[in-house]
Amino acid sequence: MPSARTQDTIIREAEGLLDATERSPDIQPEVEKERKVLSDSLTQVKSLKARQQELTAQRQDVTQQLNVAMARLRDAVLVFRSIVKGKIGPRSERLVHFKVTPLRKRSRKRIVPEKPPDGEVAGTKPGASASPPAKPVD
Repeated sequence: MPSARTQDTIIREAEGLLDATERSPDIQPEVEKERKVLSDSLTQVKSLKARQQELTAQRQDVTQQLNVAMARLRDAVLVFRSIVKGKIGPRSERLVHFKVTPLRKRSRKRIVPEKPPDGEVAGTKPGASASPPAKPVD
């Protein structure tokens, strides 16, 4: 499909040809059939172009109306879910049917002992041996 710029160029070219034909009365009888086709096509294209611009304006208007309606719908969804949560209760598992996460008991976190970096044994200092120091014998 040609771009709008190309369409405008073709329309201006056709208008120029029709204008040149009107300024040349000696050639008019010889090209009357083709001039009629050109004129009819130009009229149809201008009509369709005007309709396209009208529909573009309508599309923009409908898009704005749709955005407003979508905002109202989002608000209605939030209100509805809040009401359902209030009626059923915040801990009810039936809330899942309404795509609301019920309040559930939290599980206790497991305490995982920390691993010292670089494979060192816990409680040792870098450079110290992993075995306990020997006690002097008395």
